[in-house]
This record gives sequence, C-alpha cells and structure tokens, in this order.
Amino acid sequence: MSAELLKQVTDLSTIQWTDIKSIQTTFPSWMQEKIALEDAKAKNVTNKIEIINFTMQTPIKDKTLLKNTELTIDANKKACVYGMNGVGKTLLFHYMATGKFTPTVKNFPKHVFVYHCKELEHTEDEGTVFETIINAHPLRNALVAAEAKLNEVIAAGPDAETLEKLEESLAYIQLQMRGIGGYSAADRIRSMLRVLGFDEASEKRNTKDLSGGLRMRVSLCMAFFIEADLLLLDEPTNHLDFPSVLWLEHRLRAYRKSFLVVTHDRELLENCTSQVLVIEDQKIQYFNCNFKQFEKLKAKQDKKKFDDIEKFLMKNRNVDYSTPLGRTKADYQAWSQKYYQKQVMLAGKFTFPKPQALKALEQDEEGNDLPEELTSLVKLNKVRFSYKPEDGHFIFNTPISFNVQWCTRVGVLGPNGAGKSTLLKLITKKLTPTDGSVTQHPDYQLAYFGQHSTAELDMQLTANEFMQGQFPETKAGILTNHLAKTGIVGDVASTRMVDLTYSQRSCIIFAKLTFVPPHLLIMDEPTNFLDLDSVDALITAANKYTGALLLVSHNRNFLKKTCTHFLSVVPGKFAMFDNLKEAERATYDFIAIMEAGKALDAENLVSGDAHGTGGGSAGGDAFDGNLVIKNKVAEVEVVEEVSNVKKEKKAVKSYVFTPVEKTDLKAGDMCEAKYFADKKFYSAKIMKAKFNMKDGVKVYKKIDVLFVKYGNVESVTVDLLKNIKRPPTGYWEAKEAEAKAQKAQKAGAKGGNKGGAKGGNNRNRNQNTKKTAQRA
Repeated sequence: MSAELLKQVTDLSTIQWTDIKSIQTTFPSWMQEKIALEDAKAKNVTNKIEIINFTMQTPIKDKTLLKNTELTIDANKKACVYGMNGVGKTLLFHYMATGKFTPTVKNFPKHVFVYHCKELEHTEDEGTVFETIINAHPLRNALVAAEAKLNEVIAAGPDAETLEKLEESLAYIQLQMRGIGGYSAADRIRSMLRVLGFDEASEKRNTKDLSGGLRMRVSLCMAFFIEADLLLLDEPTNHLDFPSVLWLEHRLRAYRKSFLVVTHDRELLENCTSQVLVIEDQKIQYFNCNFKQFEKLKAKQDKKKFDDIEKFLMKNRNVDYSTPLGRTKADYQAWSQKYYQKQVMLAGKFTFPKPQALKALEQDEEGNDLPEELTSLVKLNKVRFSYKPEDGHFIFNTPISFNVQWCTRVGVLGPNGAGKSTLLKLITKKLTPTDGSVTQHPDYQLAYFGQHSTAELDMQLTANEFMQGQFPETKAGILTNHLAKTGIVGDVASTRMVDLTYSQRSCIIFAKLTFVPPHLLIMDEPTNFLDLDSVDALITAANKYTGALLLVSHNRNFLKKTCTHFLSVVPGKFAMFDNLKEAERATYDFIAIMEAGKALDAENLVSGDAHGTGGGSAGGDAFDGNLVIKNKVAEVEVVEEVSNVKKEKKAVKSYVFTPVEKTDLKAGDMCEAKYFADKKFYSAKIMKAKFNMKDGVKVYKKIDVLFVKYGNVESVTVDLLKNIKRPPTGYWEAKEAEAKAQKAQKAGAKGGNKGGAKGGNNRNRNQNTKKTAQRA
C-alpha cells in the first residue's frame, strides 16, 4: 500500500460519512479542484496549460534554462519535446509533475492531473508488482478506502435517517469508481502485465527485486492504468525490448488525453505525435505538424537563420561592442558559431576507421580465395546452448548455424530473454556452446558495445585520463583528437565522468572501441541515453563503416537505416529476413502468444539474474537466457504450421517456373543452394546477385540466398547453386498484392468498426442536441 493511501486511511477518522463534501476532502487535490470548479459552474474550463513569461532555472539557481518564454499545452495533445542534452527537458517534466515551479508561476492549472512516467526508484519495500501498480492511482485509493469504510458503518446498523444518507454517500462513491474504471482495475492491469512478460507468478514478485528494465515496464503499466490528464514520458523506451516498444506505441496512439514524450526513437515520434516543442536558446518553440515535417521545417529554419546572420555579420564587420548593435552582433556570432560547431560535430561524430585487410582462409571449389567481403570472421556451426543443461531448458534447442562475414550487416531483434545477448556472447566466446562449435578468424579485431559498457568507467577519471590508461603508448594529443571524433571536445574531455551525462559516457566508450579499427562491430542497444541528433550521427557513422556489423536494438529507425538483413530471435525460432517488416511480424506472433497467457513460463521469464547474466540497476536483458516455452518449442511451431496450411487452402494458385542457366541469375529466382555447414542442398530464394561483365559474360562476385525453410540469409558462390527456376513475371508482385489485400481487408474491418462507433456517437450527439433545443 502506498504512503499516500496509508495517510488517507489514517485521516478517515475525521470524516463525516453522511456528508459527501466531507468525503471529498480525502480525494487528491486536483480532483478537489475539479469538483470546486464544477460546483462554481465555472465557464470555459479545460485541461489546457498556458503560462506566459515562463522562466525556469536549475534547482541551485546557477543557470537559467528557460527565460521569458511561453509554455502552452493544449488539451488532448500528443506532443514530443525536442532539444539537445542539458537544455532542461527532464527538469521541466519534474516541475510540471510536482508543481514546484518558481513563485512567479501562479497560473499553472491546479485541476489538471499530471503524471511523470520514469523508471521507479529503489526503496526498501514497495510491495508486489501488482500492488505497486494498483496502489498508484491516488483517486482510486481514496475511493476504495471510502467505500470500505462506508460498508463498515452501514453494517453497524445506524438509524433509518443516517442509513439513507450513508447509502447516498456510498452510491456517490460507487459512481466515481465506475467513472474511472475502478472495478475493472485488476483485469486491466493483468492484461498489460501479460503482454509485458509478467504472469500470475511473476506479478507477485517484490518490485524492489526487479532489474531496471522490468521496473520501467512496471512504471509504464502504472502510467496507462492511471491515465492522467497530462502524461509525461522521459525516454520510455530505454531498457525495453522490441515487443514492449510496439506495445508502448499502440498505447500512446490510443491515449485519450494529453502526453509529452522525450525519446530518441524516431519511429515512435513519427507514429504517435502531432506536435513538437523545441527547447532551444532558452525558449520553447512550437511546430504544429508531425515529426517528419518538423525535421524538414527546422532544418530550413536553422539554415536560413545561419545565412541571415552571416549576411548581417558581413555588413557589420566594424561595430562598437558597447552599443546595442554591437551586442546584437556578439549574440549572432555566438549562435552562428554554435550552429557551425554542431554541424561539424555531428558530421564527424562516432567515426569508425577502416579495418586492416585479413588473410583469406577459405577458398571456392575452384581453389580461388574468396573475395574480402565474404571472409568469415566468426562461424557458429550447429550450436545448442543452455545455462542449465541438466534442467533441459535450452536457449537454442534446435541447432543454429550463423556465419558472420566481413559483409554482414544484421539487425537482431526480439523479446528480452529469448537469446539475443546469449547469441552475442557465443559469437564473442564469452560463453561456450553446449553442443556445436564456434570458430573465429585468428587475426580479426572485435569491438563490443554492450548495454552496461559504461559501467567499466572510473567515475573519478576524465575522458583524457581514461583513454591514456587504455592506450599508454599513444601520445595524448592523438587520443584527444580521437575523443573529439565522438563529440567529446573542449572542457568535456577534461571533466570527471561523474559530472558527465550517460550520452557523453557512451561516447567515451565508443572512442575506446574504435581507436583500433575493428573488423566486427557489435552494438547492443547503443541508442540508450543518446539524443536524436547523436542517434542520427551514429547511423551515419555505421553506414560509412566498412566492417561487419551486428546490431541489437529496439530502435526500428536505427535498424532500418543501417542493416541489410534482420535476425528475429524469439522463443523457439531463429530466422533471418531481408526486410524489417517481415521480422516485425515474427515479433507480433510472439506478442499474440504472450497475450494468450498460456505458453510462457513466468517463473523463468522474470526470474532476475538466475544465470549470472549480469542484472543490476541499469536494467536491460537482466533475465536473458531464462525465457522458455512451458510445453516445448515444438508446440508453438506446430500451431503455426497448421495455421499456414489453413491459409494455403483458402487461395490455391498454380504458377509455371522456367528453368534458368547459372549465367543469368536475377533476384527472385528460386533454386537449391548448398549450405556451408553440412554441405547439403536446400530450397532457397536469390535475394541479390552482384556481378561484373568479363568478355560479355556475367562473372558473379556475390550471391545472397534466403534458405526458405530456416529463414537465414547466406552469401554463396554460383557453383553452389543448382535447379535454378524463375517464377513468371509478376509472381512476387502478386504475392505482395495478396499480402497487402489481406492487410487492407483487416484494416477495413477495423475501420468499419470504428466508423460504426463514430457514426453511433454522432447520432447520439445529434439526438442530444435536438433534445436540448426542444427544452430551450
């Protein structure tokens, strides 16, 4: 039970239960303000927030973050807050949620319920997960306590007159409970918890024992259960896995009231927000458009301002700085320099140098060395893994084979605990497979950025001191220049780690990892704590990087822009896709299994750091390796196979495939390809076929094939293909059109339901208007 609820229960001794006004004093202050406004029949009351000449300083008054600006948030507005690190986004959220503005801010509406969603802080005892969430709603707490007390007083058998008044009070409380969905609270909470990975057993765990990632999920459940008038979300996707981000996006799109969100997830912003609040130069600027349009408008606006300032400075080269014109020039110069430095920094931030050439260890069937891009760096062959083989629980029960080549650019996605981090640890040999083998190129260089990489930093050191300790033989100037390439410039490089942001600490780790150019760069959730501009810079750097890339991220925009293939790792499946949409579908299937609430072993799902994978307050994949299927993986796969058979029976079409010679391959051709691990041929689809023309003949350099049954994409040579067949013209377009038609049909059915509901609402509205006119 929350501290506020305990306080309310204690204060109930002073309440007159026959007096509704007295009972209302137990309600939260914002609810009492709403009631007062209703009783006073106040006009034009909305949940709009509008503060003129708004100024905000840091708590110790050492810096002004906002000065004489306007803070306006319309009712039912879905907006994002955009700005560089350090401009005051988090502090603004804190002040809005607590109401602890400066004394000059007197017109913040007291009837607006504001809730700040952030990762829960650790306390000694917070109760179970379910209790933490259900006790988070302050109004429901007051109503539950009041209803219990009224039932107790009524059961005591008062006189008839008192009983009548008590029953009126009880009816009023029950009306309020129904108004906020108080009686269905348990079902709504458990529905959210199931999708986020908690079931009947795990919801009874004490919240204080959860990792940071799980605590963030609990906080999100609290936020959507409470459904405040204004919801503030500060980096809500940090520590979430891919299914949880999809769930969050769905919830935000359906949110009926206002929210402000700060996030580095561009897809979330593009899909969920319709307004952008920009904090810059101590002002708040408003863009009433979606995020894509905002980025274009802001870039044009900044470029025009920069050009105008440059023209002004050219005209006013020699002015007295003590005059108003001179002071204006000084301000313009500062802005122009800041803008220019930002462009230069973002263009060169996270620079990854080109790795050195590697000796080819493999040859094709003709005895020629494989091209550099096909050089194998790490090869997993028929690997199975379990943290506890004696229990029979395997992360990869069906043997997996995965070849990381120089040209590999794979995004890894899936739920926490399904095996993403375990896969990376097998690749880097931090874990030894239970069965199968892992071989590595003897000379390749690895760089691994993990979710908790910043934990290795000594908080008392500066960035310069840290790099000097890592590379003692290198001159300090060279290390300082390399730090600058990741955005650690000027005073930041000589500031102690403890005083830097998480984003700046991440940049220091990147500087260390890339000082010696890696052949394989593995990044596990690298965008956590980075602002949007830094994420964009990292995308640019990753695309310029010439080595192999393995990227684990819940950031769909990051995955889409940097990877060519996508590996979906969900319980019971290890499948490669050549586009993100298909990989997302695999995740959606997993969400459906979770919503059913039957296939997952909750005891293992959120059992913390049971296998020594490194939990801790930072969160992330703290329960990696613990997710298992109760009734074995085969059950899930059988269900899906049956489902596919049913779908095939609905529309049976025949297509004539034409045999094709090996000298004329095209993307979309079907074939049989030899798999490198077991040297057997399997049905495959040609995804890419790169070639050079030599004496009028196509000489194929690289052929990417998708093994149909297993879903993984591999690069092969032309001699490893046979039985090549070309589908008729329009075959794949027809398949895509069928998929789109099915999707449109589902969307149409959904839209029809919404349209019907909307039409019904309009009819009700018209009838009410007509009745009002008749009464008038």
